[in-house]
Amino acid sequence: MVTKLGIDIGYSATKAVGISGMVQLPSYEAEPVASKVDDFKDGTKHVVRMTVSGRRVEKLVGDAALRSGAAKGIMGQAEKPDSTHDLLLFTVAYLCGAGSENPADPGEVDVVLGLPIDYLKRQRAALKERLEKESVWISVDGGVERHIICRSVDVRPQGAGIMLASDPSMYLVPDLPVNYVLVLDLGSFTINYLLFEFRNGKKPCLVQGCVGTIEKGVSLVQQKMAEAYQEQTGLPLPAYMMADAWRDKKVFAGGNLIDLSDAIQQATKTVASGIVNQLQSILKERLTYVTSTLVGGGGALLMEDELRDMVVQTNEHARPVLPKLVIAKDPVYANAIGFLNACNQRQA
Repeated sequence: MVTKLGIDIGYSATKAVGISGMVQLPSYEAEPVASKVDDFKDGTKHVVRMTVSGRRVEKLVGDAALRSGAAKGIMGQAEKPDSTHDLLLFTVAYLCGAGSENPADPGEVDVVLGLPIDYLKRQRAALKERLEKESVWISVDGGVERHIICRSVDVRPQGAGIMLASDPSMYLVPDLPVNYVLVLDLGSFTINYLLFEFRNGKKPCLVQGCVGTIEKGVSLVQQKMAEAYQEQTGLPLPAYMMADAWRDKKVFAGGNLIDLSDAIQQATKTVASGIVNQLQSILKERLTYVTSTLVGGGGALLMEDELRDMVVQTNEHARPVLPKLVIAKDPVYANAIGFLNACNQRQA
């Protein structure tokens, strides 16, 4: 049986959705480190062993990579390194149950995944061609080794999955002949925006010139948090401490509890304002006639209040910059869910 997957390889986290459930892991890898002491292991995953093109590799992936202190990520790289990209893809595919341990069964998968809009034209064909030639044997965390081969790969615009995952009743205004829906995919390194026109209940079409990528992601908030930490301590914030500091809004260092909540709050406002200003500059008067705004991605919940509260003043009239702002269901997974929906709709 062919396994169908929707995969979203983000600069901060990789998400996958399949028939067996959802998987998310940080988009990091590292070389394995021999442990001097095996006591007190915390069970952090994932250790990946993979054979690709006859070459055997062993890597720490996700949280295990971050905890190693020697993690290598893809943040800020328009061209994601092939080896890291594919390691992440096949790891989450395995964790979603893809592949076969039977040598006579190819373990075929159909995959729909995304690329940032501004990178799509120059990267789509090469990514599809490379993955459709890949044949790997992979084991994760000591599990049984399984064979995975990509039977088909479909590469979509990042952000399109958010709409494909959402019920139109969430964002369409009933009885309105024409709806203009702005989709925002708030990622770590990129913000993808797509303006769709819904006319008389027909399938949506993209408004040309109103789609693109802004290289101003929510990782800027984390960057500001790290800068605030360094200002207070004189030390850089290590990558392996970033997630804990981000979650707790504080970190204990050098004998003191460093409170980062104000820095995060102020940075969130600054970054949200920068995103909106750039959208206003790009979309101009088009933004005035947007019916609703559908928001997904890892930064959706972080930015929700700031984006919802932003208004523009025209003469004495104040109106929201992003009207009828709707957060997608499962915003972190929305792209992957939408890609899986698209994968399921394709002809076998």
